[in-house]
Amino acid sequence: MSDLKPFRVIMWCVPRSISTAIAKCFSFIDNAEVYFEPYCLAFFQDFTLKMMGMPLPKSSSDFQPEAALARIGAMVKGTPMEAMFMPEKINMSLFIRDGVRQKLDDQPADKPTFVKDMAYGITGYLDLLPKKEAGYKHTFLIRDPERMFPSWRTLLMAQVAQMPIPGQKPIDPATFDMTTEVPFMMPGYTYKCQYDLWKHVQENFDPNPVVIDVDELLANPAEMLPKYFEACGMPWDAKYLQWDASADIVKSWQCLFPMTGTRADDIVGVTHVKALESSGFRASKPKIPRSEMTPDTIKAIDATADYYKEMAEARIKL
Repeated sequence: MSDLKPFRVIMWCVPRSISTAIAKCFSFIDNAEVYFEPYCLAFFQDFTLKMMGMPLPKSSSDFQPEAALARIGAMVKGTPMEAMFMPEKINMSLFIRDGVRQKLDDQPADKPTFVKDMAYGITGYLDLLPKKEAGYKHTFLIRDPERMFPSWRTLLMAQVAQMPIPGQKPIDPATFDMTTEVPFMMPGYTYKCQYDLWKHVQENFDPNPVVIDVDELLANPAEMLPKYFEACGMPWDAKYLQWDASADIVKSWQCLFPMTGTRADDIVGVTHVKALESSGFRASKPKIPRSEMTPDTIKAIDATADYYKEMAEARIKL
């Protein structure tokens, strides 16, 4: 067994798929290094700074971290973003997608590595995925749009309110439309991003990438989680079904911004606090009846159902 290489696994997700809790669970694998949403967070820096008139370069060779951080610091001074862009807090090697690619390509050969990310973070930049020779196994965490979008709508309202952009109108939950009022919304409401990446992986990396449905995982963790580990070449142990509720483990994550020491009402707390304090998997709540969904939720569900259904045909099954 000593000649086996340590695993290198990327889990490409859609939002609200319990993926942060999964990343916390996997943090307890011996000697594993966890990367938290490196491409997704680079996407948000690229998107936000472009809107602020400071487009980022694509190549690391054209990126000057210190100069960029100084300029950004001046731009965000006095805004809710100021606390995030302190030099001592930011891992500038993960600031742009090309930097992420280099970090993943350069992982030590003896280091088991798990990357949890959002598929939309790499959309349009598929050439900046880790090179095939780096040996990453691309996997996909899917979720029924009927479960995902009602939850994401609630979160999006909180996130947009927490980090407003110039000219943004006040958020009214009764009329909010996630399909038109979220400036960073990607085509296909992120499901097409995941689907397109899945197809790209099939054509260029692995004809049969691992797909797992998170609600099936939550309903049957003792059966489904070992299947995922086996498919990915990760060492399984039943102890991974429960873990320490303390968020201390995430201090070791490779992440653009620190995931600990944050307030419950800041952008990290609003988005991830329950997952960071998790200690096990719990079955999903019942679906919200369609009759109780908002029009924008129904619109997003109907636009993405086919992407989900096709990927679900290839999922790990009990």
